[in-house]
Amino acid sequence: MPSLPRVLPAVPGSPPARRAVLLAALCLPAGCALVGAEPSYREGPLPIATGAVDGVYYRYARSLAARIGRRLPGVRPSVDSTTGSVDNLRRLTSGRDRLAFVAADAVGAAATARTLRSLARLYDDYIHLVVAGSGPIRSVEDLRGRTVSVGAAGSGVELVAGRVLDAAGLTSGRRPTRVRMGLEESAAALRARRIDAFFWSGGLPTAGIALLARQVPIRLLALGTLAAPIRERYGPYYRAAAIPDGTYDGVGATLTLALANFLLATTSLDDGLAYRVTEILIRDRDAVAAEVPSAEHLDVRDAIQTEPIPLHPGALRYYRSVKP
Repeated sequence: MPSLPRVLPAVPGSPPARRAVLLAALCLPAGCALVGAEPSYREGPLPIATGAVDGVYYRYARSLAARIGRRLPGVRPSVDSTTGSVDNLRRLTSGRDRLAFVAADAVGAAATARTLRSLARLYDDYIHLVVAGSGPIRSVEDLRGRTVSVGAAGSGVELVAGRVLDAAGLTSGRRPTRVRMGLEESAAALRARRIDAFFWSGGLPTAGIALLARQVPIRLLALGTLAAPIRERYGPYYRAAAIPDGTYDGVGATLTLALANFLLATTSLDDGLAYRVTEILIRDRDAVAAEVPSAEHLDVRDAIQTEPIPLHPGALRYYRSVKP
C-alpha cells in the first residue's frame, strides 16, 4: 500500500518556538519517537454526516471526501446531507455514519458523549439572525409577536436558537412564533415575507446567506451581549465574536456568538484510518480552503483543542508525528 511522504504541514503564523511548545505538550514522557511507516487502515465505506447542502459542513465534507478517496485506496467516502449537529450525533452513535461534523454545544448536550472521539477542531460557527434589510426589526427584542425560523428539526441551529431566545427573555409573554425550516427554505420564506427572521449557525461566509444577500437587502441582528448569560446557563461553548464587514453584500460588521466545530468519530473507528484522515485534513488544508473559505482557519495548534471530547488515539498519533 503506498504511503504518503512525511511533509510538515505549512501552518502560517506558527514560529518555531510556538511549534516547540505544541510538540512538547503532545509528547508522552517517553518522547515522540514513532515507527517510520504510516499506519495501515481498514478499507470500506466511510459515510460522513454533514448538514444542509448550501451550508459549510456539506461543502467542507465534499472537498475532504474527494481527497480521502484519492489518497486512501479502498476507502469509499460518501457525504450525507442531514439536518445538522444533533442529527449528526444520532447518526454517528448509531453507526449510520462513521464521521460527523458537529458543533461544540451539541456535543456538550449529548448523553452519548463518552463514545465520541475527535479528529480535529475545524473552525468556528457564527450565529446568524437574519432579517429583511428594509424591515423594522432592529434587535432581538423586536421579534416579539413575529414568525421566526429556528432551523430544521434536530439541527444544531434549533438548539442554539432556543438558547438565544431564552437568554433574551422571549420564551414567555408575547413570544415569537417558531417554525422549523432548513437554510434554503428559511431564505426563500424570508424573501417571500412568509417569515420575519431566521437563525443559522455556520462558517463564514455561508453560501445560502451570501446568495440571499445578493438577491435582497438583509440585516444581521447583534447577539454578542447574550454571550455571558448563555455561557452561564448552558456552558462554556459560546463567545462573542464579530462577523466582519462585507462578509455578506450590504451587511456591516455584526457582533454575535461563535462556537467551535469538530470532526468527530466514535471509539470504533480504527486508529490507522483516524490517523490518515487527520493527516489529509491538515496537509490538504489550503487546497480545501480554496473551495471552502472556512477551512483556512484549521490550524494544528487549535486542532487539538477539542474539549469536552478527547482526541481519537489515531488523530493524537498524527499530531505527535508532526515535528520539525
